[in-house]
Amino acid sequence: MRKRLICSIGRRAARSTPSGPVKPRSRASCSSCRVVCSASRSAQPSVGTRSTIRPARSPVRATHGGASTSGITAGSSKTWEAFGEINVPLLKDLPFVHELSLSAAGRVTNVTSTRTSDGFSDSDNGNWTYKLGGNWAPTEWFRVRGSYGTSFRSPALFEQFLANETSFQFSRNIDPCAGYTNGFLTGRINQRQRDNCIAQGIPATYNGSGVSATVSSQGGIGQLEAETSKAFVIGGVLTPRLGFLGSRTRINIAVDYFDIKVSGQVAQLGAASIIFGCYDSASFPTDPLCSLFTRGQTGAPFNINTVSDQYINIASQQNSGVDLTANVRSDLGAWGNISFTADMTWQTRDTFQLLPTSPIQTDNGEAGSPRWVGDFRLTWNLPSSGTTLFYGMNVIGATSNVDEFLADNNGNPCINGDRGDGVAIRGIYCPVLTTNATFYHNASITQEVADKFEITLGVSNLFNTRPPRVSVLNGGQISMLGPVVAASQYSFVGRRAFINVSAKF
Repeated sequence: MRKRLICSIGRRAARSTPSGPVKPRSRASCSSCRVVCSASRSAQPSVGTRSTIRPARSPVRATHGGASTSGITAGSSKTWEAFGEINVPLLKDLPFVHELSLSAAGRVTNVTSTRTSDGFSDSDNGNWTYKLGGNWAPTEWFRVRGSYGTSFRSPALFEQFLANETSFQFSRNIDPCAGYTNGFLTGRINQRQRDNCIAQGIPATYNGSGVSATVSSQGGIGQLEAETSKAFVIGGVLTPRLGFLGSRTRINIAVDYFDIKVSGQVAQLGAASIIFGCYDSASFPTDPLCSLFTRGQTGAPFNINTVSDQYINIASQQNSGVDLTANVRSDLGAWGNISFTADMTWQTRDTFQLLPTSPIQTDNGEAGSPRWVGDFRLTWNLPSSGTTLFYGMNVIGATSNVDEFLADNNGNPCINGDRGDGVAIRGIYCPVLTTNATFYHNASITQEVADKFEITLGVSNLFNTRPPRVSVLNGGQISMLGPVVAASQYSFVGRRAFINVSAKF
């Protein structure tokens, strides 16, 4: 089990919906694609949940065992920008150079933020971002394209100006060492966390009851840096005209390699994530997370005492892979036209580093981060009757958490389900940590009415496919929702029918 930031960099293959495809955003059209992060966190990981670090944009703080205190969160920021762009056609209609062009864009941004309570001000000036692109078409049917760009994001107002807050949380809700024997047996914590609790001399009878922990939070004005990213994309586009297919059939194939790195992302980790992550570290107790909390109170020497949970810059995340898009479109004359599109992504890297001194880790190929995903869409349009038929299939590739489990469990593929004193409770069991590829099918029919209305009837998840199952007692290796994998790619609703009505004005 590893502590990690749950982010999705760039995009995966386009996702089809029963009413038609959701088109992906082209990486080549942006200087660096956006990083989308989970904003949810809980007081403690649920049964079978990985000890993950989840940044909270708008945190919800529970108070337990005492009143919370907070100041007034208020502030303002001013942004000044200058930008320019240029597109230069260099050559055209020459041997091996049907078209050659270069493009460039640049932007400089200055941001000044001021806290209302005391007038404290912080400036972040001279943020220079740019994008360079090239486009070379040696023939009419083959094109090579590439771009390299940077971007940045200043910390949001709330991330900077959150006034000092103090809240109180029960140790048993945020401490993996509270009841670690039962926590290990139920999958709330893993072997490494249990071993680190024991190594610290915490007794098995410790249950986290007693005085609450003091959790302090605040904004980071004056300390936070802007998030930055770099993106490199290169690829080619084939648009061949194949004689045996006739003039009515067109083929387009695009292949792009992408590499995106994000540094210094602003995040608030949460008290439970900080402590769970510390005990899950291979470098415990010197991991940077371990310095963010203290243990020991009067009359309760093992209870969590304080936790510092302010907004900070985490280190970096990098994602790379290959996108493939293929489209075949054919004009059937009186029978309308038919189009087939396939979007696929092969992920070759998915690494992250939580803090500058933390080890670089990877989730590539694990649950929630499959190495391959695909989306396939077939559309038949009949203009004469105003009817459109759609069929789509979304595929999430197979995953495996076996390698990470072995690393966390000292190479042992099984769990010894005893209390820690040799008394067996569940005995020895070997969790299933792999999932097969999952297929979701969608279908719909759209009918135009009087050139003003469109009515769409369809079915999502046509075959009522369920999310894949793994062992619920998996040593906290995979996030679970009941008996199934809790990853955003999977549908938790099941088969469902829908109707959409739209009007043209």
